[in-house]
Amino acid sequence: MRRRIRIVLVVLAGLVAATTALEIGIRLTPLPRGVDQPPGATPALVDIRGRVFSVIATDKARESHPIPLREMGDWLPLATVGIEDHRFPHHGGVDLHAMLGATWRNLRNGRIISGASTITQQLVKNASERKERTFSAKFYESFAAARLERTLTKKKILEAYLNRLDYGNRRIGPVAAARAYFGKAPADLSLAEAIYLGGLPQSPARWNPWRNPSGALVRYRRNVSRLAALNLLPPGVDAETLRKNPPQIERHDPPNEAVQFSQAVWRRHPADAIALIGRMPMPRISTTLDLDLQRTVERMLREHLATVSSLGVGDAAVAIVENSTGNVRVMACAGDPRHAAINPAIEPRSCGSTLKPFLYLAAIDQRRMTAATLLPDTPDAIAEEYRDYDPQNYSKRYYGPVRVREALGNSMNVPAVVTLSKLGARETFERLRGWGLDFPQSFDDSGAGFILGNARVRLLDLAGAYAGLARGGLAWETKLTPRDTIESRRIASPEACAIITDILCDNQARQLSFGNASPLHLEQRTAVKTGTSSGFRDGWCAGFNGTHTVAVWAGNLSGKPMAELLAVRSAAPLWAAVMRHLSANGDAPVSLPNETESLQPVQVAAETGLLPRPGERTVREWFLPGTEPGVAAETFYRNGVLILPAEYAAWCASPHNRLGATVPDGDFRILFPKDGAVFEFNPHLPSGQQVMPLQSTAKDCQWFLNGEKLPGPTATLKPGAWHLVATAEGRSAAVRFVVQ
Repeated sequence: MRRRIRIVLVVLAGLVAATTALEIGIRLTPLPRGVDQPPGATPALVDIRGRVFSVIATDKARESHPIPLREMGDWLPLATVGIEDHRFPHHGGVDLHAMLGATWRNLRNGRIISGASTITQQLVKNASERKERTFSAKFYESFAAARLERTLTKKKILEAYLNRLDYGNRRIGPVAAARAYFGKAPADLSLAEAIYLGGLPQSPARWNPWRNPSGALVRYRRNVSRLAALNLLPPGVDAETLRKNPPQIERHDPPNEAVQFSQAVWRRHPADAIALIGRMPMPRISTTLDLDLQRTVERMLREHLATVSSLGVGDAAVAIVENSTGNVRVMACAGDPRHAAINPAIEPRSCGSTLKPFLYLAAIDQRRMTAATLLPDTPDAIAEEYRDYDPQNYSKRYYGPVRVREALGNSMNVPAVVTLSKLGARETFERLRGWGLDFPQSFDDSGAGFILGNARVRLLDLAGAYAGLARGGLAWETKLTPRDTIESRRIASPEACAIITDILCDNQARQLSFGNASPLHLEQRTAVKTGTSSGFRDGWCAGFNGTHTVAVWAGNLSGKPMAELLAVRSAAPLWAAVMRHLSANGDAPVSLPNETESLQPVQVAAETGLLPRPGERTVREWFLPGTEPGVAAETFYRNGVLILPAEYAAWCASPHNRLGATVPDGDFRILFPKDGAVFEFNPHLPSGQQVMPLQSTAKDCQWFLNGEKLPGPTATLKPGAWHLVATAEGRSAAVRFVVQ
């Protein structure tokens, strides 16, 4: 008896020790970090009306949106428990009956081939992100599962488990799975659909519904049979009917509109999604996008490309910015699908003439010029300042004296470079940065030619700069989300901005280059400027009404030039279509300058910008206080003929002289060749191809080369030192040049 008592006591002591050790092991086993928190979610971008337009994939999921168990409906939790762990409501985290059978099978094979893991154990495994299948891993999962059952309720465990399940194709959780395969919410799933989804997580790659629908169907029918065998099907539901009528699989990808806008948000705010991961429900990032307007502009963009594709335009982009806030309402891009990874709205491109308004704005604001100041548009106007630079207008014509309004309206190149030389090229380049134009290259890389397009800018930055002009000289970075901070900078005075804006709205001011019926002429008062880069590689059109700024780029991301297509054809028609749509939907026109003491209109002479002569054609011009003209145009005329300064002599003697103007008497000189010029003779070319044109300030003159009279205003180059004389009306001029 005593021996039996001792045996019983030893057994009891062993049981107590084992139970104690088991209890200590359970209490000391650490739970996976965050197992009691919602799993990571994929962030979503929403537009100004709260509509999701883009779900951003993470490293772990293409789509994942954790939700409470109560929002998963009745069927998916029921089907999952029946398929994965039908004793889940009753065990304490470990199913001893299933584990003993699995252990025996594993020991016989010497490796883990069957786990018999409960839902709680699988939750531990998923939460700890363990990949290995070892005996030590199974022991940890068992102890951790037992502790977890004491920490969370069964409902919370099931909720956390379902939200972490991989249903294939990187769809994590019931929301992503139900939407991807059936296009509905989990609560709206039918019983058959829930059973179908319930079997996928066991092998999501093997039973992928999109790649292996027959395998997934076999799995579905097997699951129906299992639930029927366990008597888990609802009363009145026939298993055979379920097997013969499987659900129809569909394909629904996550919302993925405004791709380039989404990329720009992510590029500017890469940490936002990380900060939102783990929040329930779906983490949402509010943006400034107007989804309705975005869709409309995308349609217009495709239609425009279909029209101009035969002219060599393969890609295009549109950015729309709200003037008052800087909010980006649209960022639409389209074109060659091979360039889909490139966002032309934020890709730097040669900017053409789109920076000229800011150049003249600075000149007017600094009172160095007025909108009526005469500038020379002549071939030799900048020869002294930039000896190696020879800008030309696209029209190949020179218009002589032009007012600033005409120079900007017609986008003339020579007057722009003349203005740049007066303000300082480097200073102007740095001032443009203040408008938010983040040039990727330095001034030394582009030189003075940046004002004509050598510099590269981003479409979004250009739209932001023009929006700053529309705000009256207040510049700040464009906003993609409401949380973007604003650092407002006063770059120019509102009065100077009003003058430049008035010029950009003036269709009459651009008639020399664009005519009266170009796409730039809209019914509503709208400011606009075009730009074409060298080689016809980029076409730009940027402008604004009273509410929005619209900027358009057209070209080829491959770098291929367009078919000599100016921006007025490659980009302006799309810009005009967008502007008309905005106007039809309530956008305000650009306001006229205020007739106040600080900005008064003055009628000036159309040809000289001075106070007009009696009966002379006039135009209205706006002036900053104290800059109004005080000189009468009469002083520029003699016997009704316009007398221009001497620097216009070459232009007056050319066929481009549209005004019948002349230069003062006595200023007779040879314009080409210059005195002391040196030319090179090429012995490999025929002499007939080495002919030099001669030019003087007189329209008709006689030429003498080393004393011999020439038959006309040309000279054939020959090696040696030469003395050239020109005579006209009793006057003469001479230069010397050398041919090497």
